[in-house]
Amino acid sequence: MVTAILLAAIWLVSFSIADLFTVFKTYSSVWFLPSGVTMAVVMAAPGWLRLVPLLAHLSLTLPPVRQVFDVEVASNLDVLIHSIRIYLIYGGTGLFLTRVMRITLPFRTWGEVQWFIGAAIGAASVASAAGIGQSVLLGELDPSGALPLAEPWFLGDALGAIMVPPMLIPAIMVALGRPLGAWRWPSLRAFAIQALILSLASLIGALGPSFGVNLWYLVLPSVLVFALRGGFEHAAAAALLTCVATPTIALIFTGAVEVAGLPALLLTTAIAALLVGAATTERQQAADRLEELVAQRTEELEKAYELQRHLVRSLGHDLRQPVEAINLTVAAIDDRSDMQVRNTALTRVRQLGTVTSELLTRILAYARLDTGDVSAELAPLPLAQLMDRLRATYIPQAQRRSQRLVWPDTDLTVVSDRDLLFQILSNHLDNAIRLTPEGGTVEVRVEAQAEGISILVIDGFEPSSPHQSSRGGLGLRIISQAASLLGAAMVDEQNRKGITLPPKR
Repeated sequence: MVTAILLAAIWLVSFSIADLFTVFKTYSSVWFLPSGVTMAVVMAAPGWLRLVPLLAHLSLTLPPVRQVFDVEVASNLDVLIHSIRIYLIYGGTGLFLTRVMRITLPFRTWGEVQWFIGAAIGAASVASAAGIGQSVLLGELDPSGALPLAEPWFLGDALGAIMVPPMLIPAIMVALGRPLGAWRWPSLRAFAIQALILSLASLIGALGPSFGVNLWYLVLPSVLVFALRGGFEHAAAAALLTCVATPTIALIFTGAVEVAGLPALLLTTAIAALLVGAATTERQQAADRLEELVAQRTEELEKAYELQRHLVRSLGHDLRQPVEAINLTVAAIDDRSDMQVRNTALTRVRQLGTVTSELLTRILAYARLDTGDVSAELAPLPLAQLMDRLRATYIPQAQRRSQRLVWPDTDLTVVSDRDLLFQILSNHLDNAIRLTPEGGTVEVRVEAQAEGISILVIDGFEPSSPHQSSRGGLGLRIISQAASLLGAAMVDEQNRKGITLPPKR
């Protein structure tokens, strides 16, 4: 109810402004504000609050209301007819813009501003024609004398309908607690600068006739400068201030005659300012989107470059283990080795060769991680097969350091990507072997828990010993990406590294 009273008061004040001076008579002046207020309220207010302009206009049939707002009316019938006509035309225009054209509020884009200006001019044309026709039919005007009124009525209606909504709509939305989106109010400093410069331009224009020249055109470039520099919000504020300050200064310095020639200039100024402001806003938005896209792409390229650096550093490291295992296996064969030992060694070499080939393929595939080209190929995977693959790769390395590897005896099957999971555990197992002192123990453990199945590598690293953290393998960053593809959680605890796979669906 408070909002309704406030909106009604705004409408009534806008109606009464036209009666402040004789030159600003309602329906025939550049101060015909109710047209714009009606459009703004219907566009921005929800539900029954859209009827407030009609109810406010009808309230002028009550003498106390006319007395409070110092408004004179010809008759209550005249108020009734005018209220219905104005509301249907301008309220209908507001509904057309929001319901049919579905422009966003507060509007500020080039296309939306074009639709708004076109609809406002169309509504002003219909309103002025309907007003003249109504006055002729009611005998208030002689047909021969009605036509000259068409121009001032149209200019007054159009100016009010164009200059008011761009600033009043966001104000109503703020009062109703609605979000303004990308709309940004000009600062008080910007308002003050605009008022000062536009008043100065109007003053120079008012003094122009004294020197025999027309300087009113200075108002237009002043407004356009604000539109070009500040975008639509500054253009809307400058247009409204110009349409308020210019007639007032003209009335003070030149009288009513000079004011009567300003409507066309002010309407042109308001339209040009809003269009230039909307174009400037769209240009800035396009520039911001381009800058954001460039920054995003630059960040992606930097990540990709860093990923490639990790891959290059880790390529030799990851391939070293199976290659060394092959060398150690081959070196263990001599002339005295029997056929069974040689066949066992050959079988292991073949396994390690397969592991090396698959590892190289997977490492190269990681180069596509950041581009989204790599996806997890989930399939049932018996953990015993994964343990056999890890055992074939890392037993020779552990034996060279006189370490004992403890493997789990498990028959569990998980749903995961075989190569991604192997690479994650390979990274942790390699680090554990290198960090555990010679003669120590490294254990691979499988734990079934409610949150999933954890595969852990338990190392024998002593925190008190000198140590520099290793960046071996594919590195923590890449391992984390691989875990993310698996939908798994990384385990990173003292002496416990690994991964927790989600439960099978």
